Amino acid sequence: MQKIVPLGKKVLIKEKQPEKYFKGSSILNPHSTNEKNYFGYIIAKGKDVEDVSEGDLVKYASYVSPIEIEHMGEPHLILGLSDILAIVIDE
Repeated sequence: MQKIVPLGKKVLIKEKQPEKYFKGSSILNPHSTNEKNYFGYIIAKGKDVEDVSEGDLVKYASYVSPIEIEHMGEPHLILGLSDILAIVIDE
């Protein structure tokens, strides 16, 4: 198995797919189409990244052009740390 370790202030993200239904209901989420939702999970990070941890759910900027790669048969993104806007915390 190969491991990808981003360099410097970069992160490897697996995009989070939008929920098909709104949480706790049977109402269809109109954003669950093929549109990007700009959320993803941190899979790996460069050694200069301190603000996020592996496993964090983050919101990243819609205006960036991430590097798209395939890792373990699934699409992933490599982004710079400055492209991450927020960490999503469930309360």
